[in-house]
Amino acid sequence: MVKVDNHEGTPLSLLTETMLRNPDKVKDWLDIADKHMMSYANNPDVFLLPKAHEFMKPLIEAFAHDTEGYAQYLVDLRDNFDRRSLPFVEIQAIYRRVNGRAVQQARRERIARAVAKAEELYGEIPYTKRMQWMAEREHEWAQRRLGFLEVQRERLKQERLAVDVRTEMLLEFWDIIDTEIYKGELPPWN
Repeated sequence: MVKVDNHEGTPLSLLTETMLRNPDKVKDWLDIADKHMMSYANNPDVFLLPKAHEFMKPLIEAFAHDTEGYAQYLVDLRDNFDRRSLPFVEIQAIYRRVNGRAVQQARRERIARAVAKAEELYGEIPYTKRMQWMAEREHEWAQRRLGFLEVQRERLKQERLAVDVRTEMLLEFWDIIDTEIYKGELPPWN
């Protein structure tokens, strides 16, 4: 059973069981749920779930505001299928899309925190200079991330890091960056 919901019999675990029993429909259901989640997250006041899709409500409610959680749910769901099966491949494709969205959301939130902290430290700055500063920070972080992963590969004496190890390393790296932002360890505006 998928390990996302530890409470057997909850609406989400019941929906997950339904998906596992209907592997030929999982891709379509997840695609539909994903679209509804985005609609709900963007405008919850006018969101209306079609009657035919109401059975997906537990999934939509659980993850409409938690893209990272939805990505993890997809991994857990995917891992219930054989790696060579069509449902595994289809869920993996959806996972990549959702995970990409989660990474972009985290990136936007991080740079927004950095800008807010820089404004607190150095005052306001014109839009174009702020955009240039943001691009420089993101480039610097990307270079540091690559260096960090290279050091980890050397330390572990591995040419390639396993996906779960790489994920943990990236969480550690971004925690370092988030701490620097929090402490105000940011260069001044250009």
